Amino acid sequence: MASDPLPFEILLLSPCLLPGQTYFKEKKASVKVKPEEGETILFFNIDEQSNPDCKLRNFLWGKKTGQTICDLIVFYAKESERVICFVELKDNIGDLGHATEQVINTYNRFKLHLNSSYKAKAFIYGSAGSVPYEHQEYQKKLSKVFKENNFEFGGRNNDLGNFLRGIPPKIGGGKRNKRK
Repeated sequence: MASDPLPFEILLLSPCLLPGQTYFKEKKASVKVKPEEGETILFFNIDEQSNPDCKLRNFLWGKKTGQTICDLIVFYAKESERVICFVELKDNIGDLGHATEQVINTYNRFKLHLNSSYKAKAFIYGSAGSVPYEHQEYQKKLSKVFKENNFEFGGRNNDLGNFLRGIPPKIGGGKRNKRK
């Protein structure tokens, strides 16, 4: 008797995989990464609204309705490091609450089918708008699930590269006025 397929079998052997792509756009928001030597980066478009042929939602929840799912899963590997990043794109970062729910909900179901030999991350990008007043509440939720430094949202940078590699974002960097 054959066992049930694993999420990566479903992703790799279905239209969820975007072969060779390291850029994805949905409406006004996009995400990109430029692979460096020795890296493997795979994009999976898992939201059936933009990819109706992807059946990951059916695998994770069966016929249960009302479950939110994020837009992408990005797999990153270099040497022995493995990262699975759950990505949600929004036209307006003001939708951060819904985006937070989507990445957490997808990850919580997905992790039931995997061992723990990977690092889970979440990346939420909004192409416009301001981070909502409740952003600290969403940070706490993301931190509880993904741990510190394993989630990012609200920035104006849609490049996933440094985030996947674990390189912290640069803070500041502008010239400061020196008073004499």
